[in-house]
Amino acid sequence: MSMINILFILAINHYTGVTTWAYELIKGLSKFNVDVVFISDNPYLISNEEYAKDVSSYAKVISSLDNINNKYDVVLLHNTEHENIAKEISKSTIFVSHSSMVSNANPKLKHNKHITVSGRSKYVLGADMFILNGIDLNKFKSNKLLNKIPKKCLYHNRFKPQKFVHEACEELNIELDYWKVIEKDVTKKIEESDFVMGYGRSVYEAMSMGKPVLVFGHNSPTNKNKLRSTGVSSNVEDGFSDGWVDENNFKKLLYRNCCGWARKIYIDNKNDMIDLMKGYDYKMGNVNRRLAEEHLSSQTMVNSFTNIIKELYYA
Repeated sequence: MSMINILFILAINHYTGVTTWAYELIKGLSKFNVDVVFISDNPYLISNEEYAKDVSSYAKVISSLDNINNKYDVVLLHNTEHENIAKEISKSTIFVSHSSMVSNANPKLKHNKHITVSGRSKYVLGADMFILNGIDLNKFKSNKLLNKIPKKCLYHNRFKPQKFVHEACEELNIELDYWKVIEKDVTKKIEESDFVMGYGRSVYEAMSMGKPVLVFGHNSPTNKNKLRSTGVSSNVEDGFSDGWVDENNFKKLLYRNCCGWARKIYIDNKNDMIDLMKGYDYKMGNVNRRLAEEHLSSQTMVNSFTNIIKELYYA
């Protein structure tokens, strides 16, 4: 198995949902010969030396794809900008879509496997299969007792909280924490919070650490009149919510990667946010940890990709 040569092409090397996904997968695939390269037209997106150093513990980081003499057995990519070069330097390609609502996550070429991270994206994009985001359950865990009445919330998003989120927390006497810059280890801030607000991978990380989670973020159309739009924008004034994650709704929310688009609760003001936040139930922390153990293990993700890589290699 060690003779299988794999390349990851990433369009960013800052800590985001996509790069954290890649890090966990690369770590799990270290039994193979794995290379990683960062390619983007925007130099800032690939300027984080810390991520490159971290991932180099499990893979060889290469500076470019110039003068590649031998083809890789499998190339994994997530951005349409890299489709042509991936085809040129590999025997098999796996395109992984992390969204169905961003154009560069929807492949334009045919790949040996097209994988999404949610059931909904698989349906919308016509992909071959979906493999859920995997979380390192040994790293993301906590024994901290939660307050029955919440005292601290983490807005777990690379964007800063909207003004009305600040106002809602202030009125409820809840300390609001958020990221000035996303750090490599997010567990400390999650650990210190009573509940977490976020979407996508942020939800899964918080669930794994036994936190109640309110699905919400910068994830809506540009205005309320476009709520049925299938696209997303850089809108930072409001957002969609799926409400609080619980055992009755989790599979439905998971189908759409806990992105806020399952229930599409549109929030753009303090009072509506307060109404949502009042649904906090500290007992959901233990429930969420159990759901994470059942559905979100990084080992399950790694096993699925390992089987696909071996299938393509031996085909």
